Amino acid sequence: MQTYQIDASVSDKGVISLSSMPYLYNKKVKLIIISTDDNVIESEKRKHAMERLLKRQNTMPVNHWTDEELDTLRYERLKEKYQ
Repeated sequence: MQTYQIDASVSDKGVISLSSMPYLYNKKVKLIIISTDDNVIESEKRKHAMERLLKRQNTMPVNHWTDEELDTLRYERLKEKYQ
């Protein structure tokens, strides 16, 4: 599945224009909308909504690792690999 990212605005009539992507015309697509206006949806609610959406799409579970946790996991993996 090919993934594209564009910045777009929703018109006052609820229309999103994809005129810069004619190769998607008459194709089925999945659309995920992430509001960039933090006053509309708080980050926690947005994160949980995205997790629910991804689980419904049968994708891999979303893990939210801190930088420290990622560093520890990488270190442990490399330590096992080179012992």
